[in-house]
Amino acid sequence: MVEALLFGIAIFFGWVIFDFVKHKKFSKENILSALVVGVIGGVAWYIIEWIF
Repeated sequence: MVEALLFGIAIFFGWVIFDFVKHKKFSKENILSALVVGVIGGVAWYIIEWIF
């Protein structure tokens, strides 16, 4: 569970950094999309961890 949480957080921050480098500014839309992707990634990692 902790690994999935850390994975989701890493995806979130990576996505935010990538969007900042690409657009040179922070926006609510980019932060929200990073949050959604981080949550999806964390949940997917938890499911994979649970299966194996």
